[in-house]
Amino acid sequence: MPSRNLEGMNPLVNYKIPFMGLKPGNYPFQMDVDPEFFACFPESEIQNAQGVMDVILEYSETTMTLRLALDLIWKVPCGRCLEDLTYPLQSEDKIAVRFGDKTEYGDSLWILNKNEFELDISQAIYELAHLSRPPHQVHENENDCDPKMLGYISNDSIEESKKLTDPCWDALKNLK
Repeated sequence: MPSRNLEGMNPLVNYKIPFMGLKPGNYPFQMDVDPEFFACFPESEIQNAQGVMDVILEYSETTMTLRLALDLIWKVPCGRCLEDLTYPLQSEDKIAVRFGDKTEYGDSLWILNKNEFELDISQAIYELAHLSRPPHQVHENENDCDPKMLGYISNDSIEESKKLTDPCWDALKNLK
């Protein structure tokens, strides 16, 4: 999809699909997803991701279906050694769109008021990206981590455990 973003406009305008005036059929769209997209969501845990969202809009006079396919590469620091990692964030979804009295967005069903004229895909992209994140962002094998950083972690944890000893608990250890 060509970029329609004009200087000073909301960058999320690029993630809206106008459907008024379309003839029944399938309409493919491809939307670039980049760090600027995630910057629009202050609560986002993803900042540095790049890729595309492929959308197929299946349009008929009374209903629509969105077929979404997200394909991103996410760069994030390792949770153990802070070395950069890359993770593929890939996900697919299907959303049915119907018309009703008021606009409501559900997980797999969107109901649009008859006055609506475009579909905003930005929240769906945000959610698909976050749901496809791995639970832990660390090297799969600890041996792949930076050994210097691992040395700091193990030294800090030994020193911390020595500092956390409470004299009251030491006295209890002597009871037998």
